[in-house]
Amino acid sequence: MTLLLLSLFFPLFFLAYISYIFYQKRRFKLPPGPRPWPIVGNLYDVKPVRFRCYAEWAQQYGPIISVWFGSTLNVIVSNSELAKEVLKEKDQQMADRHRSRSAAKFSREGQDLIWADYGPHYVKVRKVCTLELFSRKRLEALRPIREDEVRAMVESIFKDCTHPGKSILF
Repeated sequence: MTLLLLSLFFPLFFLAYISYIFYQKRRFKLPPGPRPWPIVGNLYDVKPVRFRCYAEWAQQYGPIISVWFGSTLNVIVSNSELAKEVLKEKDQQMADRHRSRSAAKFSREGQDLIWADYGPHYVKVRKVCTLELFSRKRLEALRPIREDEVRAMVESIFKDCTHPGKSILF
């Protein structure tokens, strides 16, 4: 009985998975890119020097590339004119970003400034930050704290560099 259930379950599961993949490919017209592996996407295709890898892909697939990091789709624009169009002219249509579950929990479902989707809430929060947090008076008041933090960071890096054999990770 168990063998019969397993022999029915796995082909059905496989068929459902393949159907889902084909449905997703037809639903979205994605730019060309390297073929992703199941589950990991293109993580193993990315070389250590990423910008060279992206430049090679741009020569092979064109200036707009679809790359999958795990199950997350990323679109890479490698042309300055297209980047200007994406980041300046169509910034409001492309301003939303993917939120992982941990980022959604940390940001209270996108209610903070960093992870908020573009809309009335984002405009209001940004206006408050601009008027209250980033005013000239507030920045001058917080200058000693920023200077102390920069000094501590530089001293820490210097201390790590003076110890032979110790590696520094950025």
